[in-house]
Amino acid sequence: MKFLRKIVLSMITLGLLASLTLWILAKSIDPETIKQLINQQITQSTHKDSHINGAISWQLFPRPGLKFNQLLIGNEKSKDNYSLSIDKLLLNLKITPLLRGQLIFSEIHADGFKLEFNHNNTSIQESNAQQKIASTPNAKMNKQFAIQKLILSHGQLILNNKDGATIVKNIQIGAEQINFKHNPFSVQIKGKLISIPTMSTAKATLNFKGRISLSPLILEDMKNGVNQSSIEGQLVLNNITLNQFVINKVNATLKSHKGALISNPLTLSLYKGESIGDMELNLISKQLLINQTATNLDGQDLMTALLGNKSISGRLDYSIHASIPLKDINLEHIDSKGTLTLKDGEVFNLNIEQLINTLKTKLNALANLAPSDPKKSIKSLNWEQSKVPQGNTSFKLANFKYTLAKGIMESDSYLLQTNRLTINGQGNLNLLNKTLHSKLKAAFLDSYDDKTLQQFQKVLGGSFPIIVTGTIEHPTVAPDFSLINPLLSALMIKNTITTPIKMIGEPLKELLN
Repeated sequence: MKFLRKIVLSMITLGLLASLTLWILAKSIDPETIKQLINQQITQSTHKDSHINGAISWQLFPRPGLKFNQLLIGNEKSKDNYSLSIDKLLLNLKITPLLRGQLIFSEIHADGFKLEFNHNNTSIQESNAQQKIASTPNAKMNKQFAIQKLILSHGQLILNNKDGATIVKNIQIGAEQINFKHNPFSVQIKGKLISIPTMSTAKATLNFKGRISLSPLILEDMKNGVNQSSIEGQLVLNNITLNQFVINKVNATLKSHKGALISNPLTLSLYKGESIGDMELNLISKQLLINQTATNLDGQDLMTALLGNKSISGRLDYSIHASIPLKDINLEHIDSKGTLTLKDGEVFNLNIEQLINTLKTKLNALANLAPSDPKKSIKSLNWEQSKVPQGNTSFKLANFKYTLAKGIMESDSYLLQTNRLTINGQGNLNLLNKTLHSKLKAAFLDSYDDKTLQQFQKVLGGSFPIIVTGTIEHPTVAPDFSLINPLLSALMIKNTITTPIKMIGEPLKELLN
């Protein structure tokens, strides 16, 4: 028992002596001296002016450290290429070196920070940094900052460019064994996206967990430092909203390679289905390449979100390949190609079958005429778009092969299959002003028992030519008389030569028999 008491007393005595030593040391070091030391070390490392505008105080328990308020790195007002402000900063110290009078920082805790990048002002800052790199005494800095743990909370990231700011708030970062020697260390990052330039609404929550390897250049030359660093891990984005477009979840396996950030696989959960593929982001050119294949999505909700109007429904499969410039995210600069397939849906505001029935009525009336001038008679068809019944076209299958460039989506091959019709065509959709122009050929199936329509279809070359114009919200569908009229004129003139004038209507009447 006496031996145990001696051990306990010895430990208590050592603890009291250590605490007393730390207290005396803390009182003997002038806070202004520490402020100057920290400012000098940060400036040498980042090549930016740094200021501690708030108070400095010592923390003795549970671990010795220094507390700072209002730390500023760089100049936010002058729009440096990047700047950092921290509301509250705690630097924990290693105890053994501290007892020898040395300040060796081992942990960083920051509460309330804002990191701001300005992509429009990189050239001047980078040239200044290059001039200072050779003369920077970083060896001392590395010895005094041997960071084993980094904890950042209540943070904000702002990326400024000519179109506005991308903002991420509520950032939390935890890292261990952080270094700038290309040695990988573990890190976890959480945050909430609240803004993207050119988008009225941009929201998402993010969570990354993985490993990062940082280049020594990253504090001196941010652009080259990032390009020489590496990252790998798992990124999860939840509840993403980009204008009207909604994605429930994104799961990405990230890895950097030769100046690019690669995600393979990249999985998206959206519109009651799933899309899987890969992604590559070139960190130098800021060009994003995406390949995705999706099955069984809610086509109506997805297309309404993309186009802004209710235009089509059905279960959607797609295969897309897209190139997006992140420097200027604009429809005019996005290139894409792929295939869209919808099943068991409807095309809204286009009633193609009713259109053909209306055309049949007009042709029936023409067949009962005995005109002296066939061309004039055909022109008297007098098509009135306002009298064509409105409605939708139900289909079993719709397939579109498309290309997108300069804001215009074009297709030279699409198919629409209904219970009675097979519709083929080509056309384009201007996504900038939502106008469309398509030429269709609608053919009734042989099994359809309307003999009159079948005969008219035969005369018109095996299908009914149709033209679609207008906008997505208000499309206009009509027979393509530029193709119909020459066919009818040729038929009537041919029969006029071999038949008395009074029998001029017989060629069309015969179609009805």
